[in-house]
Amino acid sequence: MRNDLYTMFNELNNMFYDGGYKGFPIDVVEVENGYQVECEMPGIKKEDLKVTFENGELTIEASPKVNKDRKYLIHERSNQHLRRVINMGTEIDEEKTTAKFENGILIINLFNMEPKAHKQIVIE
Repeated sequence: MRNDLYTMFNELNNMFYDGGYKGFPIDVVEVENGYQVECEMPGIKKEDLKVTFENGELTIEASPKVNKDRKYLIHERSNQHLRRVINMGTEIDEEKTTAKFENGILIINLFNMEPKAHKQIVIE
């Protein structure tokens, strides 16, 4: 019974902590030819991550796995689906986007599109 009450209290507390925000901390850094997005995701496995880029929006999702067979005395780590969406604009070259995940840190490299050469035309 105590475990159930503690879990319920903890979930209520999490709803109000940080405005009810469920996610993970990120940094977006401008680099020479684009941007680098760094996400802290301790305890997340690579196979539990989904990263997509569509219509100028970078979406990062994670579904942590929780062992349901355990009897927790204290359970503070989130087991909810985590999701962040970052509007990066449409000037990102989707084909060059790369990501790596090491030691609980996800690093996504987004590259600006190459400027298109403008040609001059004569309008009569």
